[in-house]
Amino acid sequence: MSSKATITAVVLAAVVIIAAIAVVWTSGHGYDGGNTDQTEDTVTDALGRTVAIPDNLDNGIVTIGSTGPLRFASMFDVFDHIIEVDRGDITDSKNGRGYSYAFAYDSLDPSTQSHPDNALDSSTVESLVKKGPSLVITTESVWKNYSVNFGILAGQCTVVVLKDQQMQYMTDGDGGLADYFEFNVDLLGQVLKKEDRASEIISGIEEILSDLRSISGTSDQNVYIAGVTISGSNTLNTTFPVYIPFDLTGTSNAYHGSTENKVVLRVEAFTTMDIDMMIVDPSSSDKVGEADSQYLMEYVYRLNSDSDPSNDIPIYITVPIVWDSVNYDCALASSYYVAHLVHGCLTDQEVEDRIVHIFEVFYGEEHGSGVFDDMREFFDGKSSANGQEMPLLQEVVIEYDASAGEYRFAAA
Repeated sequence: MSSKATITAVVLAAVVIIAAIAVVWTSGHGYDGGNTDQTEDTVTDALGRTVAIPDNLDNGIVTIGSTGPLRFASMFDVFDHIIEVDRGDITDSKNGRGYSYAFAYDSLDPSTQSHPDNALDSSTVESLVKKGPSLVITTESVWKNYSVNFGILAGQCTVVVLKDQQMQYMTDGDGGLADYFEFNVDLLGQVLKKEDRASEIISGIEEILSDLRSISGTSDQNVYIAGVTISGSNTLNTTFPVYIPFDLTGTSNAYHGSTENKVVLRVEAFTTMDIDMMIVDPSSSDKVGEADSQYLMEYVYRLNSDSDPSNDIPIYITVPIVWDSVNYDCALASSYYVAHLVHGCLTDQEVEDRIVHIFEVFYGEEHGSGVFDDMREFFDGKSSANGQEMPLLQEVVIEYDASAGEYRFAAA
């Protein structure tokens, strides 16, 4: 037999073995059929798969992937049906995830109701086959990374695949919601049999986008953005070439160059930039004490302390928008604050009212109305634990603590 034929035979044998394992698992590991009764209704998911809609959610919902599944599912008030999520959604919740303030995912038991983040390993497949959930929600990228295991799981329960969410945009060329966002909401609306809610979500967000367009415009102010948590928290000399709130409000980014998600600048390069205003995301407060942040703060402190007010760089703390990719509700919230600062529109109270409304659109009035207050409290505590005062939606100043030899943020 030729080597090519031998390889082919081995591959075919492996496929047969995997299929046999799946059969043995389901017959010998306590799988009770779970979600075998399906309606005749189907949907087409992000991979083009035809997926039967489950009759009910009595056996619960599992989300696999930190960047999308639970974020989108939370818009449909399915917390009571969630039986398992990525471990980080329990043990590392809050931060910039609006949905983790709306629903108590941190009350789930990580030992029995979680799996490794962004993964579907063999042990998780075995565990989920035993549980027999009514619905599993994942994304294109996670499926592709674990396609064999997902193939086994999809043979035993309903698995629906969402489009990957995007870091750099949430709107299309006309300013409306991007296709991937509408697709995911519409798909879950059908699968969860909540199509009216899906329409409500989309129309509500479209109205918010329209409102932002009506109060925004163009500005000659150059704004520097720092502190966003992309690939971890970042020092203040790290900036973000594409920042959704700038895109939605027509704000000029002080940085011009790369279009990567983030760029680490030499502090000397920062001093040569034309900057009229600095906006800081408080989620990187743990990096304020590091050397590069301190050098940048020293430069701004000296500018703002000299006798020439024309070169001052005011600093404002915005709503954090990234934790496990972009949280679109928080991006919209930050957009209102940016519009307020740059275009001089809205009072402070009007900004807050609109932010509360955003969370109510995303999670319903019952669960969304308290999100912003809880988020503000969380970040007050987080910043304080890192020796900083960085209250959301407020101006801060840089102070020098001579006894510690450090620059710090303090409420203005």
